[in-house]
Amino acid sequence: MLSREVLNTLPQEVRAYILYLEATVQQQGDQIQQLHARVNDLENQLSKNSSNSSKPPSSDGLKRKTKSLRIQSDKKPGAQEGHAGIGRVQVENPDVVKTYTATSCDGCGANLEKVSGTCLEKRQVFEIPQPKIEVTEHRIEGKVCPACTKFNRAAFPEEVKGPVQFGHRARALSAYFNHQHFIPVNRVGEILSDIFNLSMSPGTCGNIEKRLASNLSVFHESLSSSLLASPTLHFDETGIRCAKKLYWIHVASSNEATLYTIHEKRGKEAIESAGILPKFTGTAVHDCWGPCFRYTASNHALCNAHHLRDLTRVYENGKEEWAKKMLDFLILINKEVRAHLEKGNLPREFLGKMESDYQKIIAEGLSYHASLPPYPKKQRGRKGQRDGKNILDRFDAKRSYILRFAYDFSVPFTNNQAEQDIRMVKVKEKISGCFRTPGGGEDFCTIRSYISTGKKQNWNIWDALEAAIRGAPLLLTPVSDQQFEAASTQKLAA
Repeated sequence: MLSREVLNTLPQEVRAYILYLEATVQQQGDQIQQLHARVNDLENQLSKNSSNSSKPPSSDGLKRKTKSLRIQSDKKPGAQEGHAGIGRVQVENPDVVKTYTATSCDGCGANLEKVSGTCLEKRQVFEIPQPKIEVTEHRIEGKVCPACTKFNRAAFPEEVKGPVQFGHRARALSAYFNHQHFIPVNRVGEILSDIFNLSMSPGTCGNIEKRLASNLSVFHESLSSSLLASPTLHFDETGIRCAKKLYWIHVASSNEATLYTIHEKRGKEAIESAGILPKFTGTAVHDCWGPCFRYTASNHALCNAHHLRDLTRVYENGKEEWAKKMLDFLILINKEVRAHLEKGNLPREFLGKMESDYQKIIAEGLSYHASLPPYPKKQRGRKGQRDGKNILDRFDAKRSYILRFAYDFSVPFTNNQAEQDIRMVKVKEKISGCFRTPGGGEDFCTIRSYISTGKKQNWNIWDALEAAIRGAPLLLTPVSDQQFEAASTQKLAA
C-alpha cells in the first residue's frame, strides 16, 4: 500500500484507481474472513456428537464408536466383593407339592411302595399359571313391603355402572402397559386378547387414561409439597410433537419424586405454569438454561457432564489446551469429593488451591483467545465469538454454579437425575409417537408423574394404578407447614 505522500504526487486518475483497488482488496479480505469463520462454524457443527455435545447417541450413526467420559477404575467387571447377590430363593409354603419316591430297591429289587421315606432334596419351579378372567355378576333384588305394599329396589355398588364393564385391575393393567412400557393402545388390546382372552378397544384404553388422570389431582398436591421440601431438585426439558406443533415437556425431580408438565413454551411461561422452580428455595440443578436464573430464591448448580462434553469438543476441534486442563481439573475435584464423602466436606487448603487453579486456567484461556485474530463482524445481532470463547465466558461468569458440588455434597456433579427422568419421554416418543391433542399430553404427564414417583417410592405399580382408578391414589408423606418453613429457613441460611 502506497503512503499518502507518494499517493498525492500521482495524477488524480491514477490516485482514484489505486484507491479503488485498495477498497476492493479490503472488501475481499473481509469476505475471506467471514467465509473462513463460516467454515469453522460449519466444521464445528459437523464434528458434534454424543461425546462432545448434547446430541443423543442415536445421532452418531452405526459406524462411529461411542466414547465415554467415565473414568476407568481398578475394579473388575461384575459384582464386587461383599456384594449381596440377588437370586431366586425357595419359598416355605409352595402351592403344589409333587413327591417322587422309589418303588423298588436298586440292589435286590424288593418292593418299597409300603416303606416310608424321607425327603433328601427339594427343587422348586416358578411358573405362571394359565391366566383366567374372573367374572363377578352383581344382582339387585326387589321386595314388596308387607306393611304398606311399597315396592323396594336395591342399589348396585357405585362403581358398577353398566351391564358389562372392566374391573379395576384390568383397567390398571391397561394403563400399566400404556404408560410404564409405552405400548400403543391398539397393541395393548392385542396383549390383553392374546394372554387373557379379554377384548379391549383402543377407545376404552383412552377412556381409562382420562379417568385415571382425573383421579390423580389429589396426588399432585402431595407431589408438589414433597418436591418443594427437597434440598436439591433437578430440572430439564425436551421437545415433543403435540397437535402438529412443537411442545415442551418439563421435568422437576429428585431421587424420591418426579413431576412432568407439558407446555407450548420452553421458557418462563412454562416454568411458571409448572409452579415448582418459582417457589423452590433449595438448590436447583439444571443445564444452564437461561430462564432458570430468573428465580433467585433458590441456589443454582450446573450439570458438569455437559461441561465435560463441551470441553472435549473445544480441545478436539480447536486444540485449546486450557479446555483439556479444565476438563482434567473438574474430574479431579469430583474424585476428591467422592473420597471425602464420609467427612462431608473438602479440606480448606484444597478449596483454596482449587479456586486459584480455576482462575489460572480461565486466565490462560482468555489470554489465548486475546491472541487470536478478531472474529468478523456480523451485519446484525451480537458480535460473534468462537465456540471456545463462548464456553470460556460461561466458566468465568458461572464459576460458583459450576463448583457448587465441591462446597455442598448434597449437590451432585451432574444433572443425571433429570436426564434419566426426561429420557423416558423420548422412549415414549420413539415407541408410540407424539400426542394428538394437548389434553392427551397433559394426561400422559399426570400419569407418568405418578408412575415415576411410585417407582422411586418402591410402590407396586399395578397396585398403585388400581388404587388410583378406584379414586384413592397412593400419596407421598405429607409435609406440614412447620416442617416446610423449617426446611426453607435451613436452606436460606445455608
